[in-house]
Amino acid sequence: MKSNYQYYYIFYHVAKYQSFTKAAKILQSNQPNVTHAMNRLENELGCRLFIRSHKGITLTEEGKMLYHRASIAFEQLSMAENELSMSTEPVSGIVTIGASETAIHGFLMESLHAFYEQFPGIHIRILNLSIADAIEGVKTGQVDFSMVATHANVEKPLKQVMLCTFSDILIAGTKFARLADSPKTLEEIVQYPLVCMLENTITHSFIKQFFYDHGIILNPEIELSTTDLLVPAIKNNLGIGFVPSFYAKSALENGECVEIPLKESLPARSICIVHDSGRTLTAAAKEFFLYLKSRRITLE
Repeated sequence: MKSNYQYYYIFYHVAKYQSFTKAAKILQSNQPNVTHAMNRLENELGCRLFIRSHKGITLTEEGKMLYHRASIAFEQLSMAENELSMSTEPVSGIVTIGASETAIHGFLMESLHAFYEQFPGIHIRILNLSIADAIEGVKTGQVDFSMVATHANVEKPLKQVMLCTFSDILIAGTKFARLADSPKTLEEIVQYPLVCMLENTITHSFIKQFFYDHGIILNPEIELSTTDLLVPAIKNNLGIGFVPSFYAKSALENGECVEIPLKESLPARSICIVHDSGRTLTAAAKEFFLYLKSRRITLE
């Protein structure tokens, strides 16, 4: 190829703006230099690239063909430069996520410290939402993505990525500690006051379905609006109840609660990310998303 890269670079701008003057301004040069470069390029290629008139310039058929190729080449180079720049510069920005309480305490909080050490320029905003509101936040774009407990029903373009599984255990305060002496059936435990989440929550539906599958109707004495109220209510002997195992860990270790073994097997639940597959995440949100995926674990 006879012509050098600089001639094609100048040609690309002249053709793009269809003006020697505008191209010279963008290139921080002057019109005579641009005109001279284009004359040299036409001579070397042996064809006319522009039709010059008092109205300006237009591309010849040869010029259109060359511009088509040149535009692809320079746009690809520009994209490559941007990608390389992003790969060498620290990622920064704000990430807004929705998260249910169980997802926050069961997975999110323990993941944040290491992430901040790796990406100090990224700021995380956490909205504590119900599972339904967290999913709605993804739909409306209020959040970049959400973290929720238990697989919820989501429709395209929303998708779910499972991060971890966890178990729920049945616990009681000191008043009902004798129940921990031997495994109990659901028929036996419904004889005691039950503490549960409100009826319109997915956690309530999960426990209700478990009872229903064993032919028993769930009829709690006390219903609570947030998961973090379960353990305080139970250790104060308001009743017995099912809680995620990680919520009960401290109360069990301190002797404030005991675990009641069950003869029936309670299904495991999961914490997952809900995201909109049709929406591109920002660089900061993508880094946090990938980081969370890399920490997939099973909670005891």
